[in-house]
Amino acid sequence: MSLDVLLAYPRPAEESPAAYTPLSILFPGAMFEAEGKSVAYWDERFDSQEEFDGLARDAVEVGVSAFTGTQAGRAARLLQRAKLLNPRVVGAVGGHHVRILPEQVLAEPFVDKIYATPPYGEDLFPWGPQYVKHFARTDTQYFTSRGCPYACSFCALRSPWVPRAAQTVERELKTIHDAVGFKEISFSDPNIATGVWRGDDGTMQRMDRVERIKAIGAITRSLGVRWDGNLRSPYLTEPGMVDALVESQCYSLEIGCESGDDWFLRHVIRKGHGVDSIRNACRVMKGSGISLIYSFITGMPRETPAQRARTFDLIDEIAAEDPLARISIYQFSPYPGSPMYDEAVAGVEGFPKFDPPTTMEGWGALRLMRTAAYWVTGLTFRRDNLVKNFPTPEEMEKIQPYVDLALRRWKDRDVDNFPVDEVEAIVSQQVSRRHMGMGLRAEGFVA
Repeated sequence: MSLDVLLAYPRPAEESPAAYTPLSILFPGAMFEAEGKSVAYWDERFDSQEEFDGLARDAVEVGVSAFTGTQAGRAARLLQRAKLLNPRVVGAVGGHHVRILPEQVLAEPFVDKIYATPPYGEDLFPWGPQYVKHFARTDTQYFTSRGCPYACSFCALRSPWVPRAAQTVERELKTIHDAVGFKEISFSDPNIATGVWRGDDGTMQRMDRVERIKAIGAITRSLGVRWDGNLRSPYLTEPGMVDALVESQCYSLEIGCESGDDWFLRHVIRKGHGVDSIRNACRVMKGSGISLIYSFITGMPRETPAQRARTFDLIDEIAAEDPLARISIYQFSPYPGSPMYDEAVAGVEGFPKFDPPTTMEGWGALRLMRTAAYWVTGLTFRRDNLVKNFPTPEEMEKIQPYVDLALRRWKDRDVDNFPVDEVEAIVSQQVSRRHMGMGLRAEGFVA
């Protein structure tokens, strides 16, 4: 065997038009390469099954990245295939799924090793000849910081916020840009400007959030690129924040709204702010030229029909106030390790008891986050995704009848009645075609 590690990135979702850089295998790969190991990278969205088979036969270890849901199931099938092709290969799993269910993942018959405790090379810069194509053929993704210290009750991934030094961000982004010339970049930090962290000496450090955005903006302006990212709604009303975002060439932000009911938001979700913070964010961002994605969740334990109705009313209010608003409603997903997971399993206050899967393929078979409400709001309020997935009039004709139906369902508040399977089949096919096209356009960037 001549290959120490094959790192594979399973397709994370069937319906999203985004095809972000697979940093969850590139960071660990940089770590392994720093240890002197030979590493190969394979991305299910672009690379052939034949290529995976050839690499797996030649590898000492095959590692897969897995997020709970679709990707976990696909990761399991890749490792099972690798074991059939090469019975001696070491099967390994990393990513969020193994962080929240380490013992369950390690119990899988095809898993020999887990990487459950970060960091996995996130402090390194994954760069070199064989990395270039992975940036060239994807929507460029980068982390200016990592971690989120907030304790929302639906989330299982609370961790300290740690910023990357501005000088490091500048050097690395310039290196990537010089090679692939990206025009847009997604800063996929959970919270790009949290501003408080513990330094290497153990003392608490503070950073002015507006100044942080300005520092990032100086870099994006120098490269002539625009960016999108994630911010908490209260940050947007801090003095000077909107101007700093506009000047930095930010074109899109996502804020986690979760609910339109103030009591539920504060006391059940424990978001740390109320509905007025969402309304104020909408007010100050209106007219800025920056489009906000307002992300909501429904179907949570203890949520009443009246509270859900208030969420829908707030969505209509936002859509009427801000013509650039994009809005999504995700179905609550019970992620192990979160307080709401325990409530879902217990079936509190009449919530249908959640019977958690016991295998990676079981988690992959669940339709996490995607339900009728997800598709009704997505087709109603996410024109950006529609245009990406169906870029020509002929392609749009395939989905237009479902868009029209979604508009009617939303108006009638009949959001739980929708042909989900039909829509997902159409969108999944379009996503595959788009990703294939992105891969072909990057053929000139060789390893």
